[in-house]
Amino acid sequence: MLRFKSTRGIVLFGRPVSDQTLIRTSWILPTASVLLATIIHYLSGNYRDIPFFISETDHPGIEDHVFSIGLFCSAIVQLIVSVRLFFLFKPIASPKLHHFAFACGLASSTHLAVLAFVTMEQNIEVHVYTALVVFHGGFAWAFATHFSLPKSNSKGRSIRVYSLLLALASLLVMTFTIRDGIQSGIKELGVQESEVGLEYLQPWIVYAAPAEYFLFFGLIACLASFSWDIQHYTSEGQDTSIE
Repeated sequence: MLRFKSTRGIVLFGRPVSDQTLIRTSWILPTASVLLATIIHYLSGNYRDIPFFISETDHPGIEDHVFSIGLFCSAIVQLIVSVRLFFLFKPIASPKLHHFAFACGLASSTHLAVLAFVTMEQNIEVHVYTALVVFHGGFAWAFATHFSLPKSNSKGRSIRVYSLLLALASLLVMTFTIRDGIQSGIKELGVQESEVGLEYLQPWIVYAAPAEYFLFFGLIACLASFSWDIQHYTSEGQDTSIE
């Protein structure tokens, strides 16, 4: 059903899929899903407040299906990409960093599959946990993969450096603003961490929600940047077969 032994990609149900197509799908699919779900959520008037988190678009209605199906399919594609890039770059990558990146890629993609169907309303603790693994794991995967490649393409490397800086800054803004909001809620409302609602947190979400979108697009740009490294690697006549 799925083979990774093709010299320039994978074989899916007997059909060859090039590495370039695989990478392109891995960033276009989640980008289209998030943007479409966000637009539908806004135009339908279902939004709680503005700005809102990406996960808030997982709201009963059309946007719910776009969000869940789109991100679940994205998780499958990104899992395949993690495996393919692990074997593709294995001959030239730093072993320890490359194995660490592979583990992060698997963790991020599998948790994204869960996140696609666990809404904030259903189970806030599971949702927050999976979201943390997706974002932190995705960043760690891009970071470790980037530094594990000694001969990366200059254009791909440049795009990744700026994208990683954007993602890191956004991750810090989102993490610390929400942390401050939750701590404030615990003290002011006298409730547990999981009971601090989004309505109370909105003054902090004003900063955290845009940061989440910037973090998302930063990680998407990192994914897209590997297309140049694949071109660079295969153009050198390296054997990309997987034994």
